[in-house]
Amino acid sequence: MMNNKLLWFVWQDQLTRKKYHVGNLFYENGKGYLFNYVDDQKARGLQEAMKNGFRGFFAFPDFGKKYRSEFLFHAFNRRLPNKSRPDYDELLKSYGLNSTAHEMELLKITKGKTATDSFELVSPILLDKDATFKVNFHIEGWRYYNGNEIIDELKQNQKLKLVRVSDIKQDKYAVKVLANRDTLIGYVPAVYSEFFSTLLQQDAEIEMQIETINKTAIPQMKLYVHVSGELPLEFRISYPDLLYPVEQSYEYA
Repeated sequence: MMNNKLLWFVWQDQLTRKKYHVGNLFYENGKGYLFNYVDDQKARGLQEAMKNGFRGFFAFPDFGKKYRSEFLFHAFNRRLPNKSRPDYDELLKSYGLNSTAHEMELLKITKGKTATDSFELVSPILLDKDATFKVNFHIEGWRYYNGNEIIDELKQNQKLKLVRVSDIKQDKYAVKVLANRDTLIGYVPAVYSEFFSTLLQQDAEIEMQIETINKTAIPQMKLYVHVSGELPLEFRISYPDLLYPVEQSYEYA
């Protein structure tokens, strides 16, 4: 049974296409759901989003309030796949889920995206007490690079390479994802890029491996990866704004 679960709420600027982590959706078994905006100074966070036009999510107008509900907020429930669609079970199967999947699992794998706004939900970077981290996400930019050329060669659990890039004007923290023969297949999603770019700059060990491959999915959902590693002490001391909540200790109250 799922006890605690945390997802980041992300806003995309439609003009620049940049994405920002602006809020958190949290579920705790026996208590329900909590939504709040985050207030930190990290790149692609709430403060930077507000400077670039973010004015809040209509369902949660108060930036300083913690919103609570016994059931999933309607604003997020409407983002779940429609159970009445004839291919619902097949859709879940394509995501590696079944009819018992929790709402938060569905939001995590589908990102809760709609065609009518510029918000999505993504996995957080989770930190453990032993200073290790982990996160799952879909590779971004797949359609623009060479992933389709080698997709038949890719295997589940295959390790991928992360390479820091510092010469991209749109994102100085951009991180490439390379596969077979150093083929560029996409990038780390921008909401995570400062974290990973900074780790790579400090020569930290990061392991990325393929979790699932969905050849028939839309480009942005073809490759789902798992990333983990250990945070150097210097990183924890020098970059406190990049240290995100431990899922198990995220406060509902």
